[in-house]
Amino acid sequence: MRNYFSFGVKLLYIAIFGGLVWFISFSIFPENQVIKISIGEESPSTFVAPKYIEIVDEEQTDENIAKAVDSVNPIYSINTDLNQTVLNGITSMFLTVIEARTEEVLVSSDQDTVGESTEPVVEVVELNKIQQIEKIASSLLFSTISTANIEVLVEISNYDLLNKTGYLSQLELEAKSLASDILQVGINNDNLNQTRQNLVSNPPYLDLSSELFALIPESRLRSSVAELIAENLTVNQKLEQELWDEQKQKVADSIDPVIIKYFEEDIVVSEGEKINPVQYNALDNFGYLSGESRSIQTAAIPIIFSVFVLIYFLLWRFKDSMWNNNNEFLLLLTLILISSIFLRGISYFSQSLDLNYLKYAVPISFVGVVSAVLLNLRATLILSLSSSLLALAGGGNIGLVAMGAVLTVVPSIFLSEDIDRITLRQRIIYITLSQPVVAFGIFFFLRENFSFVEIFVSSLLGGLVGNLAAFSLINYIELAFRLTTNFRLSEIADRNHPGLRYLEEKALGTFNHSLVVGTLGDRAANLIGANSQLVRAMAYFHDLGKTENPSMFVENQFGSSNPHDNLSSNESVEIIRSHVTDGVKLAKKFKIPEAVYRGIIEHHGDSVMRYFYEKEKLTNPEVKKDDFRHLGEKPSSKETVILMFADALEAACRARFQYEDADEEKISNLVNEIFEEKINDGQLLNAPITFQDLEKIKQSFQASLEGLYHQRVLYPEFTKDEEE
Repeated sequence: MRNYFSFGVKLLYIAIFGGLVWFISFSIFPENQVIKISIGEESPSTFVAPKYIEIVDEEQTDENIAKAVDSVNPIYSINTDLNQTVLNGITSMFLTVIEARTEEVLVSSDQDTVGESTEPVVEVVELNKIQQIEKIASSLLFSTISTANIEVLVEISNYDLLNKTGYLSQLELEAKSLASDILQVGINNDNLNQTRQNLVSNPPYLDLSSELFALIPESRLRSSVAELIAENLTVNQKLEQELWDEQKQKVADSIDPVIIKYFEEDIVVSEGEKINPVQYNALDNFGYLSGESRSIQTAAIPIIFSVFVLIYFLLWRFKDSMWNNNNEFLLLLTLILISSIFLRGISYFSQSLDLNYLKYAVPISFVGVVSAVLLNLRATLILSLSSSLLALAGGGNIGLVAMGAVLTVVPSIFLSEDIDRITLRQRIIYITLSQPVVAFGIFFFLRENFSFVEIFVSSLLGGLVGNLAAFSLINYIELAFRLTTNFRLSEIADRNHPGLRYLEEKALGTFNHSLVVGTLGDRAANLIGANSQLVRAMAYFHDLGKTENPSMFVENQFGSSNPHDNLSSNESVEIIRSHVTDGVKLAKKFKIPEAVYRGIIEHHGDSVMRYFYEKEKLTNPEVKKDDFRHLGEKPSSKETVILMFADALEAACRARFQYEDADEEKISNLVNEIFEEKINDGQLLNAPITFQDLEKIKQSFQASLEGLYHQRVLYPEFTKDEEE
C-alpha cells in the first residue's frame, strides 16, 4: 500500500511540473501570439493617446505624501508639576548643605540616672568643613555628586555663616533659573541622558556677583551647579501620539495627487521604452491591453508528456536514490523546469530581438553543475536528454537543442558528488571556458552567418552567469531541498565549523573522544561501502549535547572528582539521557542537517546504561532494566550502526586500557564483547546491515584500535651532559 502511495505522489509531482513547463513555454514566452505588456517590460511598438486623459501617478503621489508626513515633528506636552518637582529637589539639596553646618547631639551624665519622665538634653554642635562634607555625602540626595562639588557648596555655606552673606541663596536661585530654562524646552526619554551629559560636560555660565567668583573659581561653581541640576532633571515631556497622528493625517490629506495629462495624439510610450505604472494605466484605459485570447499550442504537449513519463520509468527501472528520496526527485524536476525556462526564454528573446546568436548564451550549465554536485551522473544524463527534447518542443532550433544536450553534461566531466567548495571554485572556470568551445563547434556544424566575436562574447557571458549563479546558490538549493550531500558533509566536518569549535571550547574531552570515534567510523564505513563522510560528520557531533553539562561526563573530569558519586543512580541516568535531547536542540541551532543529527539520536539506541543499572541492583535487586535505557532510537542505517559500535568501543577501550596494557587479544575480546552486547540487546533490529558487514566492521575496528593503543618504547630519564 505504501509503495502505491509513493508511486502516486511521484505521478502527481510529474503532472504538476509538466504543466508548469507547458505554461512557461507557451504562456510566459509565447510564440507568434499577441504580446502581453507588463510594467517594466519594453514596449513592442509606439502607442499614441486617442483622446485626452488624466492619470494619477500613484507612485509619485505616495512618495510626496511620505516625505511630507516624515517632516512632521513629534508633538509633546510638558508636565509643569514635574518641573516644580525638579526645582523642589534643588531646594532640598541646598537645605541639606545649610543643615550640615550643625548637628544635634544627645547629652547624658554618668552621675545622673535618667528616669522615664526625664526629658533628654540635646546640644547643637557646629561641624567643621570635613564633617560637613562627610554628612552631606552620606545623604541620599548627594549620592552621585562628586566630593569636589560638595566641597564648593560647603565653603560657600560656611562663608555665608561667618560673614552674614547670601551667596548660597544666590547660587540656589541661579541653579533653579537654569533648570527652569532647560525644563521649558522639554525633556523626553530619548534625550534625558544626553541632556544630563551635555550639562555636566559643558557647564552653563552663571550670573553671580563678582565677589563670589573671587571667593570660588568660576569653573568650580559652574561644575557644581551643573551637577546639581543634572541630578534632579527628569522627563517632563509626554508624546501626544493622537495629536501627532492627527497632524500627520492633515498633512497627508493636504498633498494633491500628481496628475499626468495625455492629450490627443500624445505619445504614451515609444517602442523599446520600458513601461512604467502610469503608462501601463493609460494603455489599459485606452483599451490597448485587451488583446485577443491566445491560441493553445498543442504540438509540444506530446513531447513534454514523453519527457516526464520517460523520467518516471527510468528512475523506477534503475531504482536510483532519487526514486527513494522525494527531495532529490523534486530537485530533478525543478532543474528540468529551470532548464525549460532557460531554453524557452533564450529562444523567445533571440527571435523577439532578432539576435539569433543569443542561443549560444544559454546558461544551461547551471543545471548541469547543480545536478553533478547535488545529485549524480545518472541525473545529469536524464537532464541532458530532457533539455534537448524541451528545446525541440520550445521552438525546434537545432542549435539550441545541441547546446541544451551538451552543456548539461559538460559539468559532469569536471565535477562529482565528492567535490569540495575550493575545488568547485576552480572547476567553474574550466566549465565556463568550455561553453565557447561547444558554441564554436555547433556554429561550424550549422554553418551559421555570425561573427566570432558575437559567439565568443555571448557564450562566455552566458556560461559565466550560469556557473557563478550555480556556485553562489548551491548551498541554498541544498538547504531548500533538505539534501545532505558529500559536498555539504565535508563543510560540516571541517574543524572550523562553529558547532565543532563550540564543542572543543565547552567539552575538550568529549571533543577529542569524537575525533577518535570519527577516525574509527570512517575506516569501517569505507570497508562496507557506507558513506564515510556521513559517519565522520555524525561522529564529530554525536555528543554535542554534553556541552550543556560537560563535568557530568567522565572524559571531561580530568583532575576532578566524579560528581555522580554524590548522586543516586536515577539522578545520574536522567543527566546522561539529557545529552541526546540537548544535542538535537544544539544541532538545530547550528543548522546541522537531520541526516547528521540522526547520529545523536541513534548512537546509543535504546541500550541500557550498564554502569548505573548494575550500581542500582546492589541496593535494589527488583530494579527494572527498562528504567535505565537511553531515550534514543535504534540505529536505522549502516552509518549509525558503525557510529554506535565506534562510540562504545572508544569509551570501553579508554576505560579498560587506562589501567592495563592493550594487546591484540584483549582488544579482540573487547570488540567481541561490545558487539555481542548490542546484538543481544536488539539494537540492530532496524538496521539494514548483514553479518558479513559486521565482520568487516570488527576487523576494521581491530586494526584501528591496535594502531591507537600500540606499545611505545619507554624513554630513559634525561641527564645533563658532563662538561668536558
